[in-house]
Amino acid sequence: MIRNRQDLEALEDRSLASYAARSSQSRGRRHDEPPPSLRTAHQRDRDRVLHSEAFRRLQHKTQVFVVHEGDHYRTRLTHTLEVSQISRSLASFLGANISLANCIALMHDLGHPPYGHMGEVELNELAQARGLPGFDHNLHALRVIDHLERRYDFPGLNLTWEAREGIAKHMTTFDHPEAPQEFSEFPQPGVEAQIASMADTLAYVSHDLEDALFYGFFTLREVQDLGLDSLNRQIDQVGLTDFRHRRFVRHGALTRLVIGSLVQAALEETERRLIAIGETPSADDVRRQPEPVVALPDEEEDVVETLIGFLLERVYRHPSVEIMCEKGRRLLRELFGYFCDHPAHLPRQVQERMRAEGDPDDGLHVTQTVLDFLAGITDRHAVLLHQQVFSPTSPLLPHID
Repeated sequence: MIRNRQDLEALEDRSLASYAARSSQSRGRRHDEPPPSLRTAHQRDRDRVLHSEAFRRLQHKTQVFVVHEGDHYRTRLTHTLEVSQISRSLASFLGANISLANCIALMHDLGHPPYGHMGEVELNELAQARGLPGFDHNLHALRVIDHLERRYDFPGLNLTWEAREGIAKHMTTFDHPEAPQEFSEFPQPGVEAQIASMADTLAYVSHDLEDALFYGFFTLREVQDLGLDSLNRQIDQVGLTDFRHRRFVRHGALTRLVIGSLVQAALEETERRLIAIGETPSADDVRRQPEPVVALPDEEEDVVETLIGFLLERVYRHPSVEIMCEKGRRLLRELFGYFCDHPAHLPRQVQERMRAEGDPDDGLHVTQTVLDFLAGITDRHAVLLHQQVFSPTSPLLPHID
C-alpha cells in the first residue's frame, strides 16, 4: 500500500524520539503553499535542496585543495555528501528526524564562495570596504535558500523554519554565524541541526586527514607523534608500513576507524546530555540548553582540536595551498572591483535581477548584487570569467553570459 503524507507523519509520531522534529509540528514556511501529498514537509525540504542550482555548483567549488589541482581531492560537493551520510547515521541512531538532518547537511555549504574559506575571507573584506555588513557563508546560504534560488513562484526554496534554523545556527570550529532575530528565541538549534554540525566537524577532520596523507603533506608517523592515545591505537591497527600498494588501503582504513570511534563517542556523550535534561525532553528543551547536546566527550574533543591545529599548520597553511588560495583571492578581488565599477558588464540575467530588485544607481545595491553573483559562481567559472574580463586575447564566452 502506498503511504501518503499523513501515514508518514503518523510513522514519525510513533518512531521518533521525544526531542526529534516532527514534520506535522513544523513552525511553517515563509510563503504559504499546499502541503505535499506523498512527502513530509522535511522530505520536501531535502528534495528542494538536492535539485537546487546552488547544490549542483558545489561540484566545482574548493574544499581545501583547488578543484583543478587533482581528480582525487575532495570537493565541496563530495564533502557535503559525506556530511550527509554521517548526519543520516547519527540521526538514525539518536531517533531524530533523518530527512531534516539530511536536508541541513546537504545545504550547509550552499553559501560558500569560490576558493573555500579564503574566498570567504576576501569577499568579507571587500563587502565591508564598500559599506556592506560583510560576508558569512552560513548567512549567505540562508540568503540563497530564502531569496536567490528561483525555481518556484516565490523567492528562494521556501524551506521550513526548522531547516532554515539549521543553517542560521550551523556551528563548528570555522562557523560562528550571528543568527538573524527570528532564530534568537533559543540559545541552541534543534537536535537535527546539531547533528549536521557534528557531522561536518567529523567529516572534514577525518577526510582532510586522509587527503593530506594521500598526497604526502605528512606521514602517519608524524600523526602518531602528536601523542593522541585514542588515535595512536587506531594507527597501530592499520600499521606504519610505507609499501605503496598498502598506502591507499591503510589511509582508508584509518579514516573509517577515526570516524567510527568519533561517532560512537558522540553518541554516548549525546545520550548522557539528553538524559540529564529529563525523562522525555522535547525539541524545544534541547534548544533551551546553554550548550549543545550533540557533543564529544572531553578526550575526543581534544583529539579533534589537536588534529584541526595540526591540519592548520601542515595543510591549510602549507605554502602550496596558500599560494593557490592567494591566487583565488586576487582573482575575486579584481572581479569584484571591476563589476562594482562596471555593473553594466555583469551577465544579462544578473543585471535584470538588479533592476527588478532595486535602484541600479544605488551603490550598495550594486555591491550586494556583485557579491551575490561572485559568491555563487564556481572556481572554474571564476577563472573563465577573469580571462574574459582581463585577458586581451580571450574571446567572449557566451555560456558565462
